[in-house]
Amino acid sequence: MNRLLVVLMTALSLDVGSARAEEPGQETPPAPQAFLHLDEVLASVAAHYPLLRAVETERDIASGSLRSARGSFDTRVIADGDLRPAGTYESYSADARVEQQTRLWGAKLYGGYRIGSGDFASYDGGQQTDESGEVRGGIELPLLRGGAIDDSRARLARDLVEVERVEPEIDLQQIGFKRAATLAYWSWLSEGLTVGVERQLLEVAEKRQSQLEGRVRRGAIPSIDLTDNERLIVDRQIRLVGAERDARQASIDLSLFLRSPNGVPLIAEPERMPRAFPPEELPDEETYARDIEWATREHPLLQRFSLEREQLEVDVELARNELLPSLGLRVEGSQDLGSSDPGISSEGSISRAPRNDTEVKALLRFELPVQQRAARGRLVAAQARLSRLSARERFARERIEAEILLARAGIEAAFSQTGSARRNRELAVKLQRAEERKLALGTSNLINVNIREIQAANAARDLIETQAAFFRALADYRAAVGGRL
Repeated sequence: MNRLLVVLMTALSLDVGSARAEEPGQETPPAPQAFLHLDEVLASVAAHYPLLRAVETERDIASGSLRSARGSFDTRVIADGDLRPAGTYESYSADARVEQQTRLWGAKLYGGYRIGSGDFASYDGGQQTDESGEVRGGIELPLLRGGAIDDSRARLARDLVEVERVEPEIDLQQIGFKRAATLAYWSWLSEGLTVGVERQLLEVAEKRQSQLEGRVRRGAIPSIDLTDNERLIVDRQIRLVGAERDARQASIDLSLFLRSPNGVPLIAEPERMPRAFPPEELPDEETYARDIEWATREHPLLQRFSLEREQLEVDVELARNELLPSLGLRVEGSQDLGSSDPGISSEGSISRAPRNDTEVKALLRFELPVQQRAARGRLVAAQARLSRLSARERFARERIEAEILLARAGIEAAFSQTGSARRNRELAVKLQRAEERKLALGTSNLINVNIREIQAANAARDLIETQAAFFRALADYRAAVGGRL
């Protein structure tokens, strides 16, 4: 009976696993495994949690997309040829060139070499070159549409932002996973400590059974008291089995987050159960104010919205640029090399005069769809998406603040409840002690003692639950402030 009193006063400091006493002649058992603490679980999540590893592959996806976008600015080598060995005009020509698209105002640089020899029709006379061919180079420059931005540079800008946007997305997922792991850990601990309370209740009833048997044999008490205590044993066995089942389920849930170095789920054995919850520490007002200020500025969700805004602003800029007329300028210089072969000149006459002069030419091209419906439609859609994002971002900021306030209220309420629960347990144990003294004096009965035992055990369970509620609320708070510790 005295053992139950001690247990109920220190229920939170009892190990769930039943310790076996060392018998004479036995070897000293190996040292038990270290207690499992929350930091170990969170470290396991960061290192081995499969869903977090899956989310982190977004970095590779974004990097691959960025590399693909840069492919629009790859150097291009182009070559073609035309061979006519028989016919009215026997000739051959070949053309090879290198093109480089740049990010500077959409300019494209190019240079090449071509050669053409034989007989050409008058309308193809421009294909003929001097004996050693012709070298040329030039630049194509969009003056209006496609100058400040175009599809290729817009895609590149979006993908550059996407590489940054992946990080807050990973942070958000990590916060969610760590919150889930934290809740699973506190559930495992509370269920395990509850098993300790149920086991001690059963052990006290079993010990009392042998005492009652002796008193019945002496005729000190009626046999019905022995039957009543036996019923208590059966009832407490049932409750213990249920508590052990719940604890086992909690350890299985925790194994999704607690993993071996190979990533295999680990079942936390009862021997690793801490003897008590850590002390509850209530954050002060300065901490709350600092956390809210940080969360409303640096929360990963808000960072993600900010980067999404950058991407949409690129779409708006591109859509506005597409409303401009297309005005392109091409400037090219060319020089024929070597002596000239006889052939048809550009004027339609036979000539052997080499083309010694360097030729420079500039070309302009203008284009404008009259209605501009495609460009206007894209602009309207891009602006609407930007407006929608602004509304979602505003609500997200409000929701963050609300979740922080709710989590704070949960912490403070749970903290207050733990104080009340401790006092309730102290009073319940005090009443139980008094009832046991009365039973020893013969002024009480087994029913009253059982009632006081149950009240004390319920008080111990309530304290366990209020402590678990406090640490769950703390996990919610840390998630609300963006994982800030």
